[in-house]
Amino acid sequence: MEKRYNLSKAAKELGVTRQTLYYWFKKGWVKPKRDYRNYPVFTEEDIRSIQKWRNTLE
Repeated sequence: MEKRYNLSKAAKELGVTRQTLYYWFKKGWVKPKRDYRNYPVFTEEDIRSIQKWRNTLE
């Protein structure tokens, strides 16, 4: 089973605040998957793709 991250843990992995990650959702720049409670969750692949996206901005 693939490891999943909640919003806070994903933000920590990415080196940003939880509020920054939430802002990216609202802007439509990041599309999180949802769990059965409709909370945003991220896989390791999602984290890597977000890191790649951030590196292209720099």
